[in-house]
Amino acid sequence: MNANTNGQVLPKHITLLQCGLRWDAQPETELDLDMAVLALTATGKLAAGKEGLIYAGHPRHSSGAIQLLNDSITGEGDGDDEQLVIHLLQLPVDITKLLFVVNIDCGEEQHQDFSQTPNACWRLLDRSSQRVLLNRSLSNAQWQNVTTLFVATLERTVDQWQIVSCLEPSSLRNLHDLLHQYS
Repeated sequence: MNANTNGQVLPKHITLLQCGLRWDAQPETELDLDMAVLALTATGKLAAGKEGLIYAGHPRHSSGAIQLLNDSITGEGDGDDEQLVIHLLQLPVDITKLLFVVNIDCGEEQHQDFSQTPNACWRLLDRSSQRVLLNRSLSNAQWQNVTTLFVATLERTVDQWQIVSCLEPSSLRNLHDLLHQYS
């Protein structure tokens, strides 16, 4: 993943964030997008090993600071299909970066990719005010054979957090590959 130094500093009064993932259901095929976040240390490795990967199979960080609230497998319904909450003040100090990822579950096996994700988007909000801080479209006809996207990072500086948009395809195919890459 390329480092991007252009970011948005979060005001200190924002301490509770919410990520939302939405996509349109596909009548002819099930398309299951999954949101994940990797809690990384200053060395770029997962904090507390595999416990630092928060996703549907491990929906809560041991500190309670990060929690995946729901896991949709179809994209049906209005609004966000998946939500994740982050309590910034509860994050352990060894976590210096949160890497947000969206993956198509079994995408490679089912020949699905991000060129087939109509109206998919990921967003980051200040949960208290519901103000959108970052909104990224995950639909791109050029993303054929791409099943994993790095969406954004939240990076800790000395006394504040900075949101960095890094929307880019990854050659990693699934969450297992992510776990291996960042362990």
